Amino acid sequence: MNSQQRIAATRYAAAYDGLSASLEEAQTNAAQLDKAVQILAGVNTQMQSPRISSAHKKLVIQEALKDFPSASSFIAVLIDAKRYNLLREICKRVHTLLDDRKGISRAIITSARVLSQAQQAAATQTLSARYGKTVKAQFKTDASLLGGLKMECNGELIDGSIQHRLAKLQEDLKG
Repeated sequence: MNSQQRIAATRYAAAYDGLSASLEEAQTNAAQLDKAVQILAGVNTQMQSPRISSAHKKLVIQEALKDFPSASSFIAVLIDAKRYNLLREICKRVHTLLDDRKGISRAIITSARVLSQAQQAAATQTLSARYGKTVKAQFKTDASLLGGLKMECNGELIDGSIQHRLAKLQEDLKG
């Protein structure tokens, strides 16, 4: 995905999120968009085909998503703008905006070995304190880190791994 597509996906997600006045409405609309993505998964190739007219695509959308009016109308706009290919990315970004409304940040915490429950809680609490939000973390392991943690949250990478420290030391010694 190029930068123009990322910007477009962000703007469309913000527009869709903007349809919701309350948290409950935002949750409902996000769930509708998720369901729409699932329903349309089987016709994704056809929906992106230039051989099929926009009018036909919108009829398919209208019929398939008759129980999800907000999502149906929104996807029709994407079809008109020739941005249907961004639907999955827009959906992800809508969920990020929903998390923001809830005061939640998502993180990926990678360690060289499996962390204990106490270590996981400590890492999550550290990130929560840093960002002022509740952090929900996904934990991964990567033996190449040798030790320490690599944490990704809110677009920031905090690399406290031994692998990173050794690479930095090697760079300093060359310097």
